[in-house]
Amino acid sequence: MIGFAGAMLIANASPAERIEEVDASYFEGRWAFAEEACNLPTNWTLLAGGNFVSEDLTGIWQWDAGQLTFNLTDFAVDEETGEAGGRFQMEGPVSISGQDQFTLKIEPDDYIMKRCE
Repeated sequence: MIGFAGAMLIANASPAERIEEVDASYFEGRWAFAEEACNLPTNWTLLAGGNFVSEDLTGIWQWDAGQLTFNLTDFAVDEETGEAGGRFQMEGPVSISGQDQFTLKIEPDDYIMKRCE
């Protein structure tokens, strides 16, 4: 689900800013969901070579043919069941809106990500 702020970010991206083809280095660095602050421990850090780090997640990421794939381990404990998160995979196509923003589509949701410094 796209929040109002996220919808505004997509609506404001002009076609001239669209980057159709990027390599994996575009994704390297720290990313936050568009509606979140960049200083949160839940932000995503995508490291060169394919490592992924977040507050409760660790794993690997890969960019191939316009799609991001994440193989992650969730270390958070479910508040309702008390069970550990475990391993999971998520993948989806990416739309690049500029040097500092992309949208990752994982059905049925769109995740708008912004680059953090």
